[in-house]
Amino acid sequence: MKKRISLILAVVLVIGSLVGCSSGETSGETAAAAQNAYQRIMDNGYMTVGIDPTIENIIFTEAGSDEPTGFIPDIVHGFADELGVEIRWEILEWSAMLTAVNTGKVDFIAANMNMRLDREAEADLSDPWLVDSARYCVDINSDIQSVEDLKEPGVKFGIASGSVYESIISEQFPEAEIVTLPLGTWQESLASGVIDVSMDDSIVFAGPMATNENLRLLPETGPSYLYGFAFASGDKSVEVFNLYLTKLKAFGTYAELYEKWMGFAWEPNIFGVAY
Repeated sequence: MKKRISLILAVVLVIGSLVGCSSGETSGETAAAAQNAYQRIMDNGYMTVGIDPTIENIIFTEAGSDEPTGFIPDIVHGFADELGVEIRWEILEWSAMLTAVNTGKVDFIAANMNMRLDREAEADLSDPWLVDSARYCVDINSDIQSVEDLKEPGVKFGIASGSVYESIISEQFPEAEIVTLPLGTWQESLASGVIDVSMDDSIVFAGPMATNENLRLLPETGPSYLYGFAFASGDKSVEVFNLYLTKLKAFGTYAELYEKWMGFAWEPNIFGVAY
């Protein structure tokens, strides 16, 4: 009797072990599939792209249209054309971008995302598509004339939720007040006095400076950055995009887009990395 019970228990354990192995493999395969943006894009016939369409010339929406336009959309449209698929745009808060790409909500993030080491640890960033520096923008009538003035206690810095500048401001201007703003509202916030200064990438200010006479940039520049598109951590699809980006630069299309949206000629550097 004891032998029969032992035999039954052994069979149960073996079956349980097999079921457990099968479940683990399926889970692993599912996770891998969720990270394969290229295969998902080709199967769906469209790519879902996470964006922040609030930067004139770089990525923005014109009055009466929901379709983003600018430097980034032109790059993405070229990529979609290469693959023969459509595009679905997904507007995201900065704080939600990496989660969205790592969970498969979007196939990749196309934004002015600074290529920081901590971000590379959370997602796979593409080759750089642009290099830029931080700038400080104030109201034309502001008493603030230089970065030194920003070190005064209580200066109100406006940033977007999830912005890299939150930690930078805390470190460089420890007595500042940080005000988190809804996307695309920094100009109104400066005009109304909600904030004293907006710190952001210089491309954020390029378009508004040409159209809004009530803005003024401080003479100093802040840290410089490389920008990359973000793919899910472990997703080899980033290599597909990198090849597309290399072709874009090698065959002259990138230079055309750069001059069209940046307003001046693109000059590749001597190392050939071509930002």
